[in-house]
Amino acid sequence: MSKISIICTCYNTEKYISKAIDSVIASTFKDWDCVIVDDGSTDQSTEIISEYLKKESRLQLIKQPNRGVCNARNNGFKACSPESEYLMFLDGDDCIEPEMLEVLVEYLDQHPHVGLLHSDTWLIDSEDKVLCSKLSPLPARFFLSSDGRFEETPADIPETPFFSIATGICREAGTVLRKSVYLKTSGWAEWLGQGYEGQDLFIQMALLSDAHFTPKKLYKYRQHETQSHKSLDHTNIDKLTTKWKQAKGLTSEQQAKITQVLEYIPAYQELLLTRDQLYLSGQL
Repeated sequence: MSKISIICTCYNTEKYISKAIDSVIASTFKDWDCVIVDDGSTDQSTEIISEYLKKESRLQLIKQPNRGVCNARNNGFKACSPESEYLMFLDGDDCIEPEMLEVLVEYLDQHPHVGLLHSDTWLIDSEDKVLCSKLSPLPARFFLSSDGRFEETPADIPETPFFSIATGICREAGTVLRKSVYLKTSGWAEWLGQGYEGQDLFIQMALLSDAHFTPKKLYKYRQHETQSHKSLDHTNIDKLTTKWKQAKGLTSEQQAKITQVLEYIPAYQELLLTRDQLYLSGQL
């Protein structure tokens, strides 16, 4: 039995997977289990992970043919502890701070109405050097004011507006999910394509529960030359908006939220991608 299940996916991350696993093992919070899904690696990732299995019983390994990160996450979830209350999805080239699990689990225990809790994030390079104090140059959270302007949510307000969730400013990195809410969603959208799968899942989560934010920097997102986001098909944003335009079975309140934000998703996503690219290349 564990309080939180961590699903760690990897594909040819032999250089980084040890750092990801070590960061989990070093957690101040000890009541966890971790499912590592090797998504068809052709390097030494599996061999490295297997050595950890010999000395850490809270780890398990799933090996599968390469089917993409969404499929790997969905299969990892199926194998995690049935008793766990919370979920975290960790990429095999990233790391977490030692106190991350403790801080986020404690917060969710104290706020049962919150289904999604995200933290601030460090951006690091292939050698663990901190590049920036956050992933994006854009503020972490926006809301749409009554007169149609984008307004930043004050840092001392933990509630993350639905607008921020739906437009993609909240990412998988540094996020913990309440499993009872996750179980009401369709999981990771394998049909959607990498880059927007988290956006779709988090929209579902935010329609079912509150989303909160902590300004503590608890996750280390790694930027390197071989990571998959560098070859994303950004036209998949059209698939996302089409899905939600055609969504059925929403309550009137849920439909109102979706209707308000739909027209802004493509434009805001383009702004996010453009500014992130400039930011990460040092041009901004």
